[in-house]
Order: sequence, then structure tokens, then C-alpha cells
Amino acid sequence: MMIETLATKTGARPVVLDLPVDLGSSLPTGATKLAVEILGRRIANDAYRPGEVMPTEPELAESLGVSRTTVRDAIKVLSGKGMVRTARRYGTRVRPVEEWNLLDADVAAWHDPTHPRLQVMFAETTELRGIIEPQAAGLAAERATGEQIAAIVEAAYAMHPQSGAVEDLFAADCTFHATILDATGNLLMRQLRPIILTMLWISYEYGVLAKSQEPVSRDGHIAVAEAIRRRDAAGARAEMSQMLELNRRTAAQTMQDGPTG
Repeated sequence: MMIETLATKTGARPVVLDLPVDLGSSLPTGATKLAVEILGRRIANDAYRPGEVMPTEPELAESLGVSRTTVRDAIKVLSGKGMVRTARRYGTRVRPVEEWNLLDADVAAWHDPTHPRLQVMFAETTELRGIIEPQAAGLAAERATGEQIAAIVEAAYAMHPQSGAVEDLFAADCTFHATILDATGNLLMRQLRPIILTMLWISYEYGVLAKSQEPVSRDGHIAVAEAIRRRDAAGARAEMSQMLELNRRTAAQTMQDGPTG
């Protein structure tokens, strides 16, 4: 997944954050995938607002330059993500945001970086990360293989927030968190990787790339990694909780400052 950042939108040097971890994809391929992404972005960014009836199937086919069958398949995918519902009497209607699958990485990534909803999602996903990731770090300390520990430690020491390129920082950060989830040995924890890494992207959007006064903590990541290497589960949980406090402060400041665009 490649994600456009706020820098691109504001005229600064374009930055594309490319997830270095293969997360697979719930999207179809070809023209249908493109149609899903375009319509998903339109819905997420209020071109079609919650409660509104979307254009007809022929109208969408014409605007997208695809067949009606492709549009029909794309709508099915969006329906599965909770974004739309269809009925014979009115066609396709955008569902309330509360019914969207906001834990779906595609739904989160479809939001424009300046959309106010993304700020709310950043604050709320920060709370969720604070619940999940300390426990994941503790399990990783108990269960990680030697190879996984080496990858976690290497990623932590590869992070240079003050001097390195943001793309390299993001890649190391993703590897760090994804490997910790893998190292829990818990299949359901592992399946949280797409949304956790999307949450991480959001934290970069409103932390690193938004020029937070508190950049990503290299020391915090190293402290977590070293606790995992020592097989110190309690220490890993505590260090992860402390590290995520930085995100909590950034989220609180973001909500206080209000929408960016």
C-alpha cells in the first residue's frame, strides 16, 4: 500500500510512505480494484455524503470509464466494508460513518490527509494502540524467535528521526511494529497488522510529517527492543506504554488545534 501524505497536498516535497510489509489485500484486481478505490475515496472524502443516494450504475460506469458489471462488483466490495447499502427502491445509499468498518485499512487510507475525520481517527486509534501494543510487546518478549528478536532490534536501531529520511524512518517503524505482532505467536494479533500499520501511518501524518515538536522516539523503540531481547515481558509492556504516550500527547494536541484543512 502506498499512501499520499500531507506534504504532497500542501506543495512541499512529495513523500510517499510505502508499507514495507506485505499485508496482502482484500481488494479485487484490475478495473474493479481501481473502481473500488476511486469510489471509496469519493465516499470517504464526502463527494457522496452519508445518507445520500449515489449516482446510478450507468452514471458511475460513465464517470469511471468502466462497465456496469465492474461498478456492480465495486459496490459489493464497498458494501462489505460497511460504506454503502443497496436496495431496489432507491439504488445505492452511503451508510452512516458509524456503520463503516473503520478498522479496515483501506477505509482509513482512503481519507484525504486533510480530512477532519482523520484527526478523530488518529486520536481514537491511538487509544486502541495503547491497549493492544503493550500486551503484544509482552507476548513477543516471551515467544519471539531469535530471528524475530534480531529483526525487532535491527529496526529499532535503524530509526534516526532527527537526521534520516522520513521514508526510511517509516519503513523501520513498520517493520518494528509488524514483527512484534508476528512474534506474539497469536494469529488474531497477527491479523491486526493492517490496521495497526495504518494507525502508524496516521500517527506519521499528524506527528512526524506535521512537524510535531516531539519526533518519533528512537530511544523508546530501542528500550522496547532491548526488553524483548532480555525476555523481560513486564519491561516490554511498560516501555511500549511509555513510548506510545508520545502518540497520545500528539493526538491530544491535534484535537485541540482542530482541523488542518
